[in-house]
Amino acid sequence: MAVMNFRVQKIKAERSDKESRNVNVTSNFMITSIKKGNEKRIGDYLLVNFKFDVNYNPNLGNINLEGSIWYQNPKLENMFTEKDGKIELKSDAVQEVSTAILRDSLLESIDIARKLRLPVPIQLPKVNVKEKGIAFPVAA
Repeated sequence: MAVMNFRVQKIKAERSDKESRNVNVTSNFMITSIKKGNEKRIGDYLLVNFKFDVNYNPNLGNINLEGSIWYQNPKLENMFTEKDGKIELKSDAVQEVSTAILRDSLLESIDIARKLRLPVPIQLPKVNVKEKGIAFPVAA
């Protein structure tokens, strides 16, 4: 079970001149097509093409990625069925592929958002301190 070879073939990103204090950021992805392939080092795999979009409301800009990943599994033939010109993935494969697309696309779009001075497309963690102060040792 491996998702590898994350590739971005197309990047489209822009920032408008608008400014806003309250911004709603949404991201979404879509698998656009799947094709069976073979690579001599790993054997059979599925080439999964996708689109990933980040939208800002109000319209401060957007980020659009198009790319592909390879999905490989020792039991690949059991992870999908091919019928009527379509490939249907089993739920385990959908989960692995979707997680990889989302994770890698978000990481890529964070870098793009920072360069365009747009809010990053995920909620970053923050630290809340309830004490009035905390003492730390002085560095030597």
